[in-house]
Amino acid sequence: MTGLIDTKGTRNIILDLGGVILELDVDRTVKAFHKLGFSPLESGDIILSKYSFFIDFETGKISLERFIDKIAEISGNHVSSDKILDAWNAMILGFREDSIKLLLELRKKYRLFLLSNTNAIHEIYYNGQLEKEHGIVNLDIIFEKVYYSHKLKMRKPGPDIFRHVLSDNGLTPGQCLYVDDTRMHIDTARSLGIQAYHLVSPERITDIL
Repeated sequence: MTGLIDTKGTRNIILDLGGVILELDVDRTVKAFHKLGFSPLESGDIILSKYSFFIDFETGKISLERFIDKIAEISGNHVSSDKILDAWNAMILGFREDSIKLLLELRKKYRLFLLSNTNAIHEIYYNGQLEKEHGIVNLDIIFEKVYYSHKLKMRKPGPDIFRHVLSDNGLTPGQCLYVDDTRMHIDTARSLGIQAYHLVSPERITDIL
């Protein structure tokens, strides 16, 4: 395999989703929320959660309906659920064709897993894009197993979610490669003995594997 990473000794590849194989622009959602009545936000306010309900939704502690209600409350006006969903999904740009082709090649040579901090709304939306644009029903078809924070009720950078992936599949940390675009997540993976690569924009996964 050509690329920036030495994969000698690697038997398992664990990938992050957003910013690694799924194209994101969080500022699109920030701007959309502002139009709905939110006070000015930054992308980190959503990812790192200025409002606790973002993380609560991402870890499955609140329902989709409660999440929408919280956004409607903060917006201070009568915003339809459809507009809230459109704003929340605005950050998701889709999957690049070359990224999908790479994943299909990787799964022939490695055990391939997905580990993502995500939520129920986005899961429906990006899987819908995947089917519409690439003819693949969902990410479960590409990966041996997918792990989502909202289903596991834990999230990165906490070590427990990494340990769960390892133990659930009988993986040896030293035989795993993990790729993520968030430094904190990389640091956790490395602390557990996993080889990890920090993907920094404009670098793409197709540049390194």
